[in-house]
Amino acid sequence: MAFVLKKVASYKWPVTVEIPSDGKFEPQTFDAIFKKMSRSAFNDLVDKGDDALVDGILEGWDGITDEDGKELAFSQKAKKELVDDPHVMKAIITAYAESITGAAAKN
Repeated sequence: MAFVLKKVASYKWPVTVEIPSDGKFEPQTFDAIFKKMSRSAFNDLVDKGDDALVDGILEGWDGITDEDGKELAFSQKAKKELVDDPHVMKAIITAYAESITGAAAKN
């Protein structure tokens, strides 16, 4: 079968956030919507640091709720609040790296 180069703008990928709780980590998951980009564009974002990287790759999500169980809609403000948590930031970067290196999704 021939390879078909598709111009997909974004894709979903599972993210597992390890939340510290009473001396152990509790895994919590959501689906990120990542922007598909060229290698050079990705490298440019990496050179700018973690904040620029996450801002450039994260276009949305499914499966995030607030403390009351209400679905958290994606917005730039919500994204900024979400990635202010270092555990979430690390999980997003790890998941994106897995998605471009071919690592199997864990969820």
